Amino acid sequence: MPSWVGSRTLILGSIFLAVWGVLYFPVLPASSASAPARSLTQQQAYAPHQLVLGAAGTRAKRVAVVGAGASGSSAAWFLTRAARIAEARAGLEAGALLAPVVVYDKEDYVGGRSTVVFAHNDSRADAAELGAAIFVGANRNLVNAAKLFNLSTYDVEFGGGVGIWDGREFLFQTDGTKGWWGKIWTGIAAFRRYGALSGLRQARATAALLRKFKRLYSPEWLAERGALPSIEEFARAVELGTELTTEKGIDWARGEKLSDRWISEMIEPSTRVNYASDLDVIHALGASVSLATDDAVAVEGGNWRIFDAFLKDAGADVRLSTVVTDIEPEGDQFRVVTGDTEEVYDQVFFAAPWGSSPISRRLEKHFDEAIPPQEYVRLHTTFVTTTTEHPDPGYFGFTEDTKIPTHVFTTGWTAREEGSPAPAFQSISYQRRVGNERVVKIFSLAHIDDDHLHRIFGEKPSWVLRKVWESYPVLRPIAAYAPAEPIRGLHYLAALEPWVSTMETQTLSAREAVARVVERWWGLGLGECDGGADAWDFTCNAG
Repeated sequence: MPSWVGSRTLILGSIFLAVWGVLYFPVLPASSASAPARSLTQQQAYAPHQLVLGAAGTRAKRVAVVGAGASGSSAAWFLTRAARIAEARAGLEAGALLAPVVVYDKEDYVGGRSTVVFAHNDSRADAAELGAAIFVGANRNLVNAAKLFNLSTYDVEFGGGVGIWDGREFLFQTDGTKGWWGKIWTGIAAFRRYGALSGLRQARATAALLRKFKRLYSPEWLAERGALPSIEEFARAVELGTELTTEKGIDWARGEKLSDRWISEMIEPSTRVNYASDLDVIHALGASVSLATDDAVAVEGGNWRIFDAFLKDAGADVRLSTVVTDIEPEGDQFRVVTGDTEEVYDQVFFAAPWGSSPISRRLEKHFDEAIPPQEYVRLHTTFVTTTTEHPDPGYFGFTEDTKIPTHVFTTGWTAREEGSPAPAFQSISYQRRVGNERVVKIFSLAHIDDDHLHRIFGEKPSWVLRKVWESYPVLRPIAAYAPAEPIRGLHYLAALEPWVSTMETQTLSAREAVARVVERWWGLGLGECDGGADAWDFTCNAG
C-alpha cells in the first residue's frame, strides 16, 4: 500500500492500514524469510545433487550474454557462481568448467534501464535515477547483492507531502510533516475520506500476494519444483498466473470490494507512476505489485552499481558499445556476430527486448516457437533543477500562498468518467538538493516543452534533461508468454517481463534460465544448499 502515509502508524489501528506503498518505479516484493517447507524435509532439500559431468564434459563452456542490464548481469553472476561450485565439487581449478562469460551491450554503460544522470551534467552532484529508481527490503536478490558488494543505500522519503491530482483538483493530500505526527494526521484524513474497509481489504490482498512471492526465496520450495521450462509454468507454480494476469486491474480491485474512491485515488496513482498505465489497461498482477512496496531504498551512486558489481565479481568479459548483429546456430553451438568479431559459444542468454534488436530474423526460422511482438510504454522522463521548494500554485489554480505537495501523483479516472482534461503528467517528484536548487523528476507520456515547465514551476528551470525510452512492457491482460528457450541453448530473459517488469523480476528471470542450464550441464539444482549454507543463487543465506 502507498508508503507515503506510513505502514507503521499502528497507533490508530485499522485506520492507518489505509494508504501506504511507494509511488515510484516498480519493485517486486518478496520476503527474505523462507516459506514453510512443503513435502520435502529440510535435509532432503539441502542435500546437493550428484554432480553430472558426463554429458557436459570438463571442457570450459563459453557463454555469451546480450545485454548488460539487470537480467544479463545477474545471469552472468549466477552462472559463474554455479560453475565455481561445480568445479570445487569435481576437484577442478576455477575456470575449468566455464570460461569468463562474455557480455555485450550496445550502450556505453552497464545497467540497462537502471542508469543515472547528474544535475547540470556535473558528476560531482548526487546521482539521480533516470530509470529503475528503487527496491525494497523484501527484494532479497537486490538487498543481498547490495550487502555482498558493500554498497551503501539510502532511504527514499516523501518529505514535503504527496498530492493526488486528477487534472482539475487535488483529491487527497498527505500532511507533509515528517515523523509520527505527520503520519497520524495523514491517517486521520485518509480515514475520514475513505473509511477503513478498503485499506484493510487491500492490506489483506497484499499480504496474500507477499506470501506467494516468499516461495521464490524458499530453498525447500525451489528444490521441490526445480527448473521450469516456461513462463506459464513459472507463474502457475507460484500461484500468480492466469487468475491475476488475465484480469484487468480495475476488475481485480472491485473484486476485492474496494471502493471506487479508493481505487481511483489510491491504486490508480500507483499504477500510473509505476507502469504508466491506468487500471482499465494494466493486468491485476501488475496493479497489485504496484501496491506491495515498503521500505524503499536506492544505492548511493545509482542502482546500476549492483549490476556492475555482478559483472566484476563474475570476472565477466564486458564489451560495451558493441552491437550484436547476428546470432547463427552451428550444430549445438551459436556464432555471435558483431561489427568486427565472430565468436562461437555453447550458450547464449538474450537479455534485451527482442523486437528492438537488429539481429536478423533468420534466426527465428530455427525457433521451436516464435517470439511474439511486445508493446512497450514510451515514457518521457524530464529532469529539471529549480530554486522553488514546490510546484507553482498557479499551475493548479491556487493562490500564490498555497502550499503545494512536492510529490504530485495523478489519476486518469476523472477524465475517463467525466470527459475532463487528463493530467499532463504521471508524476512530479522533488528529489535531492544541488546547492540552492532542487532536482525534480517528471514522468509523462508526452513531451513537456519549456513553456509548460515554466508554468509548472513558476520560473524557467536552470537545467533540463529529457529522455524518451521504451521503458517497460504494457502489462495488458495476458495468458501466454514468449518462449523462455526458443531454441535449445538460447534463453530469452525478457520473456518474463509481461508478467511483471521490475529489477528484481529480471534477476529472477536470469535465475530461472541459469537453473535450466546448470541442471543440464552440471546437475546443480535450485534451492540446493551445500552444507546448509551455500548455493549458487541467494537462497540458503548465500551472499
